[in-house]
Amino acid sequence: MKKTFTINISGSVFHIEEDAYEKLQNYLQLLNNYFAVQEGGQEILQDIESRIAELLQEKITNEMQAVTMIWVDEVMLRMGKPEDFLDAEEVSKANVQDKGEKMKKRLYRDGETRVLGGVCSGMSAYFNIDPVFLRILFVLLVFIGVGISAIIYLILWIVVPEARTIAQRLEMRGEEATISNIQKTIQDEVEEVKNSFSKINQSETVQKGKEFMNRAGQASFQLFKGLGKVVGVVFGGLLIMIGFVGFVSILISVVIGNSAIQSHSPGLSPEFDFTDMLGFMFSPGLVSVSILLLVLLLGIPLLVLLFVGTKLVFRYKTNNKAIGLGAFGIWLTALISMIILSAGQISNFSQQNSISSGKTIECAKCKTLYLELGKSQGSTEEAENTEINDFVIVTDGSEKVLAGNPKLRIEATEASEFSVIIKKTARGKNAADLQQNLENIGYNVTSMDSTLVLDPYFIIGNQAKWRNQEVQVTLKVPVGKMIRLDTRLARLNFDFDNVNNIWNKEMTGKTWKMTPEGLSLKE
Repeated sequence: MKKTFTINISGSVFHIEEDAYEKLQNYLQLLNNYFAVQEGGQEILQDIESRIAELLQEKITNEMQAVTMIWVDEVMLRMGKPEDFLDAEEVSKANVQDKGEKMKKRLYRDGETRVLGGVCSGMSAYFNIDPVFLRILFVLLVFIGVGISAIIYLILWIVVPEARTIAQRLEMRGEEATISNIQKTIQDEVEEVKNSFSKINQSETVQKGKEFMNRAGQASFQLFKGLGKVVGVVFGGLLIMIGFVGFVSILISVVIGNSAIQSHSPGLSPEFDFTDMLGFMFSPGLVSVSILLLVLLLGIPLLVLLFVGTKLVFRYKTNNKAIGLGAFGIWLTALISMIILSAGQISNFSQQNSISSGKTIECAKCKTLYLELGKSQGSTEEAENTEINDFVIVTDGSEKVLAGNPKLRIEATEASEFSVIIKKTARGKNAADLQQNLENIGYNVTSMDSTLVLDPYFIIGNQAKWRNQEVQVTLKVPVGKMIRLDTRLARLNFDFDNVNNIWNKEMTGKTWKMTPEGLSLKE
């Protein structure tokens, strides 16, 4: 059983065995005797004690609570023994050796050379590159529209700690926080400050100018400090407004199933049911996962803006890094998951194919063919509110189905009979999937005497998903024969060549004669 003491090193309380206490006390006393008479010695001693406390704190576990002689020996070995710095020549030698030894680096924010938060300065020290290049890169990414760089900078500002002590600044550069390194760093800083002030203290006039400049500088500093606070509060208020309004908008959009963007997009009515349309593109489970990932991708950056805004306005401090790191981890996971899901959906459109079928219209004595639009296979009451691009959602019996708008072409033929060709096109991820998507397209053209009736929509049946399906109906009209276009045909997509230069939609409700040059209005 050994006797233990309770000691305080740089604000940290330790339990230490008696023999280890005596050795550590002698070690610190030697350091104090050596550095007390040197310039900047007190600051050097404070940083040395802080580093010793950090090294001892790393060794404490639930099983081992008291500092032992072995721990003290290991700390002295890492920091440097007294004989290494009591002699000037040995100190110089130790400094040379320390420059060649690199420890594992750690990312910090460099507050000494910072412009904003010290993120770029810290990264430049970590990667050993000029901070100017990183600052220019971040600014360019913001101005060319890659706004994610600003969000990443804010997140790093929050989660990356600032290098406040000499040991942390040495660790940021990958140097061991030994006694010689700490001494050299502080002495270099003191020398730099002395050199800066020595250039000013040249004469009495310079001294008076110095006092005047100090007063002017203090006044300017207070002025800019006040302006900085005002700008910070205004900018923080703007971030709070953007973050709060954006996040609430996302939540409302998820609850009611419509986003503000969709309800004001050209071609979409405010009653557009986006959830229904998504159901015809993806599986229901995938839609829910995609919406959740989208909420995380948009919501977390907005919450970060809200958090940063409140810090700027209310000027409070928080050291809970786990929340920031956790939020960044969740956001990064959501981004990777969204990329994987998107890649899987893109593969559903990787291949394209078409199939065509044609038939001759049995009407040998017909001089004029009446082209009409039939009734929809299902109810179209919902079509006006659920239309996007060339597709609508209609009710077929008791279920909703996806229907598309077919394209109509009229061409001349040297044959003596009217004929019609139906071409179906779709996409898929492989040959089997592509064939199934083509077979699920339902479209009919019926003829009775001199009348040809076209379905107004083609139906995508069997709960098939949207895969860019298309239907093109081509009517072959013999030269010299005529067609009558029903006025309801104007709702279809068509492009007819006519010698009268009449706009397509105005061609309906009229009779046309096929000539070698194209359709000609029959007067």
